[in-house]
Amino acid sequence: MFGNMKVHGFDFEQSRLRHPDRLNRLMLAVSLVYICLISVGEHVIQHKLTSEVDRNDRHDLSIFRLGWDFLERCLALNDQIPECFRPNFCLVSGS
Repeated sequence: MFGNMKVHGFDFEQSRLRHPDRLNRLMLAVSLVYICLISVGEHVIQHKLTSEVDRNDRHDLSIFRLGWDFLERCLALNDQIPECFRPNFCLVSGS
């Protein structure tokens, strides 16, 4: 996760935020997106879609990177985004 928050993913250091409250909010948002991208990566593995975003002869990408690259591919090709990426916030009772 450390590498994904830095250069290999979100490049968190480039925000240049110094105010603690703003850093906390950014970190919360990035963490939620990170969880969603992990679930997309899991979806890619379970549905055997890794060949669309990773090498065929060996697998070099992390689960996070599979999710990131697959989502980027879906957006570039106007493909449907997997259901696992769409959070359902209505699961709270009383909603």
